[in-house]
Amino acid sequence: MSTTLFNPTNENLKAQHSGVTIRIAKFPEKGHMVLVEDARARHILNILAPRGLTTLDYGDEGDAKKLKAKDGRQRNKEFKIKQIVDFNQLQQANEAGKIPYSHPAPHLKEYSDELGLDLLKPYELPTIDKGKISKLKTELEEKDIKLEEQGQQMRSMQGQISELTALVKQVVSKGKPAKVDTAGDEVGGDNEVLKFKQLNKAHFTTWMKKNWNEIPNYPAQVQEEINVRHEKLFGKPFPESKPE
Repeated sequence: MSTTLFNPTNENLKAQHSGVTIRIAKFPEKGHMVLVEDARARHILNILAPRGLTTLDYGDEGDAKKLKAKDGRQRNKEFKIKQIVDFNQLQQANEAGKIPYSHPAPHLKEYSDELGLDLLKPYELPTIDKGKISKLKTELEEKDIKLEEQGQQMRSMQGQISELTALVKQVVSKGKPAKVDTAGDEVGGDNEVLKFKQLNKAHFTTWMKKNWNEIPNYPAQVQEEINVRHEKLFGKPFPESKPE
């Protein structure tokens, strides 16, 4: 079985099937109707029907043929409009994405002239000032160097402050009176300075000799209590010189 392909448009159409190219001339030129095998006709219609190609069945004459021709030309017009719209949308996307302009193919220019639809004009992408970029890069590098130098200075200052803090703590700790141990392990523990209150004569004497150099550094109240304890134990004031 065969099918008649009918091209009612003003374009020459062609398509391939099984390695064979089928050409259908534009209306009303000779060859605008072509008889082909059904399988080949279906394949070609799948490709060219959107561009206006149609078929003629037995008896399609007069008004029936005119109606099919009108329908085919409408599809052809819609196809051309879509081609122009797609091209313009692509150029808009390219311009937004800083992609160079794509020049339209000759057939798109023909569609534009035929339908009175404008194709987007070529646009120019902004030029890149390499000199400015180089200058900006240099400025950023210099800024990074300055920040690194400032960071090193800060780290150095922090180290100096840490050393100074440690030195101050050391000086302060040296200025504090040392803890005084009482005589004998049996009176050891916390608040060693005040343990003299619990000592008998022998232990008090031992404690006094051991802490003789530290006693003058005790608070005045503690020194007074030591004197009182000494008088209570020995019946006389605290000695001015270290006991033998």
